[in-house]
Amino acid sequence: MNEKNNNQQELMIEDNEIFEYNSSVLSEEQTSPDIYKQPILEDQDTINALRASLIKLGFINFDGASVDNSSSEAMVAAEHRKHFRRDVYVGISDKEQNLDFLGRVVEGPFHTPHEVGIDSAITRTTVLHPDRTQFRPSYYVTGTIEILGQLVENERLVPCPTRPRPYSEIYIFPANRLQKFLNIAGDFYLGHLMGYDKVKVLADVNSKNFLPRNIGVFGTVGSGKSNTTQVIIEEAINAGWAVVVVDVEGEYVRMNEPTNDERLIPILKDKFEIRPVGIEDFKVYVPQSGHSDAINPIRFKVPISALDPFVLSDLMELSEPQARLLESIMEKANSIHRSSSSRIGVLAQPNSQTRGYTLQTLIDGLSDGSLVPTKTIESTVGTLRSKLIRLGMSQMLDWNGTNSIPELPVNDLLVGGRLSVLDVSETDDRSRNIAIAYTLQALFDRVIQTSVNESMPNGKVRPKVLVVIEEVHTFVSRNNAAKMRSVLDNLQVISRRGRKRWMSLALVSQQPGHVPDELFELCNTRFIHQLKSASNLTPVKQTTGGVHEALWSNISSLGPGQCLITGAIFNNPLFVEIRPAKTKRMHST
Repeated sequence: MNEKNNNQQELMIEDNEIFEYNSSVLSEEQTSPDIYKQPILEDQDTINALRASLIKLGFINFDGASVDNSSSEAMVAAEHRKHFRRDVYVGISDKEQNLDFLGRVVEGPFHTPHEVGIDSAITRTTVLHPDRTQFRPSYYVTGTIEILGQLVENERLVPCPTRPRPYSEIYIFPANRLQKFLNIAGDFYLGHLMGYDKVKVLADVNSKNFLPRNIGVFGTVGSGKSNTTQVIIEEAINAGWAVVVVDVEGEYVRMNEPTNDERLIPILKDKFEIRPVGIEDFKVYVPQSGHSDAINPIRFKVPISALDPFVLSDLMELSEPQARLLESIMEKANSIHRSSSSRIGVLAQPNSQTRGYTLQTLIDGLSDGSLVPTKTIESTVGTLRSKLIRLGMSQMLDWNGTNSIPELPVNDLLVGGRLSVLDVSETDDRSRNIAIAYTLQALFDRVIQTSVNESMPNGKVRPKVLVVIEEVHTFVSRNNAAKMRSVLDNLQVISRRGRKRWMSLALVSQQPGHVPDELFELCNTRFIHQLKSASNLTPVKQTTGGVHEALWSNISSLGPGQCLITGAIFNNPLFVEIRPAKTKRMHST
């Protein structure tokens, strides 16, 4: 009997030793896992400082009923639970397999009573009436850790075909080493890792895994989506990119000025160590009929002869007979121009301000019948003519009302470090979409013609190009995608071929539920801000790979400026607090 009691006492002592808490920090006598040992440590003070930075959390638990290959359950004793929270990065030391892992807490903390069952009368009584009971059951904490990979020598994080064994020790991973393992170093300053005010999140602007693979920015109103777009613009400009923004709300027309938001200026300076400053090389273009809050905006128009007839038919939502007629009159007008140019010995110049035909040419040709094929139904001619006249009344295209307005100077958009904003905030959807289609195609033609950093025909060096399209769901929506195959096909060609030539698209939407799947497929890097409705979150979730299921439950509760970033540029999806923009934004709330 005495031997049995002695054995029980020894077990109790061992249990106490396992869970002994030493001021939440590993003491020098505790053996730190190999993952925290630096290759070269200068002196004993460095070793002591490193060990003192390690906060013990708990141990890997046995697997429960629901388990997957990328997660493990953590069990945390009462004395360590204050450090256990979501989005904490942890190191896991598996002595049995002699492996070290990097993980992230994605679920929890969940609380379970220790001495009694969770449904017992004692538990319910103590929770309902804590002031009336002297006894309170102690409890421990559990949670889910996403296993991000195995830590190997030379500070590399690699995929691993196994998971940590039970009893593997869990520690808070040193914050000063996260940049290396998460691959968040570079010169494109996005913000801070959520929960880590001292860990900057940067990207490599010269990596083809980032901007050239296209960006999607999604989030509801007030989520920080516009600020994120602005930060991307600022950083691309700083890196020498030419940035073109199709601004549907007139938000970015004063980015040449520093931000004047009194709420954000102290945060920008104190937390992110940045001062407000405007963009120096800055131009704003606006259609003839539009108003802009920009100072000295430049008026522009779009030449209809530079548009693909099939794309134009889709954007105008023409019926099949109307689309055939439009294609016919555009081809005939172009043929007449080529014949005329040949007779006078002049070579047509696609970049010239003098075009072979204009919108007015087409309208007049329909009116007098000079461009109309024989046996064309009169009602079709009249309907198409009316639609072209309504298009002209937007003052976006080239007809009599815009004779004195120059075309959009596409070559002037291709200047490294220059921000060009097309303010189409007061333009109807159809005319705005025509401007988008023309701008994309014109830029793409020049990008294909000249490689990056080589001289263009105008003698200027061709820069890398970023085109930002705000509220892209108004350009092509899920509802009309089937009717706009030419537009979608053209956009896909521009995206896939353009990214190989350093032309990137940034597609922005506050209603991703209206964005067709074909556009989601173009966006490799995604900035996912708060989305509360299932109709908006579901399509983003279904088309975004590599995200742990538990992370999606956090999207609806993200605060302003917080977002989930996914894509090939980082090793794993990250929750990031985006820094405030340095430049001024109009209509900010």
